[in-house]
Amino acid sequence: MSRDIHTAGARMERVVYTASGIGAIVFGALLFGGPSGFVAQRAQLAPWFWFTSLAFAVLLPLSLIAITRLSVPAARMIARTSVVGFIASQLLWVPAMTVPMLADHGDPWLQGINALPSTLAVVAWRGGWAWAVPLGQGPIVALVQIQASEGPALDAVLNGLGAVLFCSILAGTAFAVVRAADAQDEASERARAQASIDARRRTREQELGRIDAIVHDDIMSVLLTASRSDPSPDLAVQAQRALDAVTEIAAPDRDAPAEYTPSEVVALLRATAGEVVPDLDLTYELRGAAHVPRATVAALAEALAEALRNARRHAGDDATVRANAVLDDDAVVVTIEDDGRGFNPDSVAASRLGIRVSIVDRMAAVDGGAGSVSSRPGRGTWVTLMWTRR
Repeated sequence: MSRDIHTAGARMERVVYTASGIGAIVFGALLFGGPSGFVAQRAQLAPWFWFTSLAFAVLLPLSLIAITRLSVPAARMIARTSVVGFIASQLLWVPAMTVPMLADHGDPWLQGINALPSTLAVVAWRGGWAWAVPLGQGPIVALVQIQASEGPALDAVLNGLGAVLFCSILAGTAFAVVRAADAQDEASERARAQASIDARRRTREQELGRIDAIVHDDIMSVLLTASRSDPSPDLAVQAQRALDAVTEIAAPDRDAPAEYTPSEVVALLRATAGEVVPDLDLTYELRGAAHVPRATVAALAEALAEALRNARRHAGDDATVRANAVLDDDAVVVTIEDDGRGFNPDSVAASRLGIRVSIVDRMAAVDGGAGSVSSRPGRGTWVTLMWTRR
């Protein structure tokens, strides 16, 4: 399962990996000396195995402190490698011994650090089968200790039960934390999806009302022109355009225009801007005559409205807000800028719906669409909405 590195689940996963790296330092220090320490048992194990087991059990988890700051997916891979290597080291412990039994009634040093791979397993994989690692410590610890140590078998069994309990508590705590974060991400995703649906519905309703108003304005313009004593030579063309618009509205299967002329796009965007910021005069340039698809116009209008709402809320009372649209045969570019307070885009949480859903995601949902938001504290904010014909 892939997880966005900016989600709550990934952030909590990073915390667990960092804590595991610190835990590797603590466990490593505790298991350094004594008859059950890895230093004392070095001469009792094959050299290749001693170095390999130490790498899987201590060094790889320790590296998570640095790696998780650079890449969560890379840290996840290191964690999984550490878990697999640790289990393999446990199973190979007895064959790798160079003595019949560990000296001084020592126990295999690996069983003193098995809570670490148990925790990493349930966090790095999240799947239910990962619980085989902490639960499997019971029989593994008991069997390895019986074969490698001189102590009573009952002690080995009790150590196995204690290992299951200790590993399960730590792993369960970590698992509950990351699953709670995953649940938060799922709730946020549902909220964003619902917000996107609501945004499209509002856009569709507003769009139809505005375009119908434009058409009525065309009709009134034609009537006013015709009533003059010296009507314009373009009266026939204007009348045909208005008649075509009325026919489209009256069509029984009419839901919304499939495409808009550049002039209609500008009218819609200007009307949208005027509703949000009444004194804003959206400037524009028309460099072509190609029509623009309805879905693109809807996305542009909704994203423009959200960008202007954000400017009104956050730019400051003294800020100046400007908007401009450029349309040619290949693209539509709408820019919104203000000279207000500005902000740090990296500090905006993914759950904030204004920028992500109504601006960036809204434009990305359209074929050929894209949206970007740039800002600097104290230097204002720039929003660019772009659609490129494909």
